[in-house]
Amino acid sequence: MSYSETLASLERLLESFLDRAVAAKGERLQILEGLNRLDDIVGETRVGGDVVESIGEWFADHRDWLKENGLRPADSSRLTNMLEEIRTGLEKSADSSPASHKIRTEVDRWAETTREASRTLVLKRGAEEAPKPAEESIAAFGRLLEKVGDLFKDMAGNRKHLMSVLDESLRAAGLQKNKEALLLSGFIIYYLKTGGYKVDPYVRRLKQAEAESGSEGRHA
Repeated sequence: MSYSETLASLERLLESFLDRAVAAKGERLQILEGLNRLDDIVGETRVGGDVVESIGEWFADHRDWLKENGLRPADSSRLTNMLEEIRTGLEKSADSSPASHKIRTEVDRWAETTREASRTLVLKRGAEEAPKPAEESIAAFGRLLEKVGDLFKDMAGNRKHLMSVLDESLRAAGLQKNKEALLLSGFIIYYLKTGGYKVDPYVRRLKQAEAESGSEGRHA
């Protein structure tokens, strides 16, 4: 494989990652927008406003949340609290129309579903430390990919063979405890393996380099 072909392969990998990152961020923004919109409806109930139509439209627009919504525990808790406040406001209302009754029933269904989701999430996470927001982890991984790409460019230089780059990255990973070099080595080895190359000796060197650099390898 030529140098330009290798760079093109890395570029496609980065483009694919960025596309997924944008999609994930878009989904998160949609959730926040939906919660903020519901919060506005809660505000209307506090001043005695008629929210039957508004909450009905909200339920229709976000019905997929009851199946697979991607809500975080804090989101589920916030949603549950807002639904309970809306239900309290509806109970105080003098509106006894069929539409109002239907909305009360739907509020109860949503509230119960979100409470169950909150309990399930808490039980799964236990006492573990709360994970970093998805945006933070995605951005961190993106920066790491950029560093790995830059390292590959530096090591590739005028070399004509990918094996030479792999050899240097393995040495840097083991001797210099370079985390980016360790990841670059793993990526190249996997790429070669999918191309039918025998990579067993390099896999052994990678494991040795990983052991030497430690589980929290420092940057060179």
